[in-house]
Amino acid sequence: MLTLQTVLERLSPYASTTHLCPITANKGVAGFLVETLAGIPQTSNCLDCIDGEVKCFPLKRLASGLLVPKETVAVTMIQPATLATTPFTASNAYRKLANCLYIPYLRTGDTIQLFKPVILTIPESDPLFATLKADYDAIVGAYVASGTLSGTTGLGTYLQNRTKGAKSSTSRAFYLRTGFLKEVVMPVCLP
Repeated sequence: MLTLQTVLERLSPYASTTHLCPITANKGVAGFLVETLAGIPQTSNCLDCIDGEVKCFPLKRLASGLLVPKETVAVTMIQPATLATTPFTASNAYRKLANCLYIPYLRTGDTIQLFKPVILTIPESDPLFATLKADYDAIVGAYVASGTLSGTTGLGTYLQNRTKGAKSSTSRAFYLRTGFLKEVVMPVCLP
């Protein structure tokens, strides 16, 4: 299995390059392209690499020319059966965010331009860890109090939960808000 450093080394030459990536109903097609470029096998493993996760996220260009995150990024599915008994440090959400390689991209029609990939590590001593843990704990607390995950979408500074899938879906997942991408990831990827 690959390491994040190996994937970073494989993807770095693709920064500022454009690739054919036709628009499809599957929003993950850009991620599949990046996995192919990096040689990451598609598996059902919790993590893409032995030491962390790889996340692609789309950008949009504002009228001013500024690039900003286009949307939130799915982190992992929520398992309601174990949510109340799983502390943040043992959760799949933290496992995926603790050491993660981010790759922003800009779509123009059927092509995407890749930007500089960056590895972001969030140890328990980092203030960012405290924010993400507080977000997770607030969502878990609201779930324990109400017995449902609906109505908790507004909780969290950087980490939120919401439905995943078709509009009628009841499956829920943790997502990174665009503020996390804009304030934490993009200053490193797009200095």
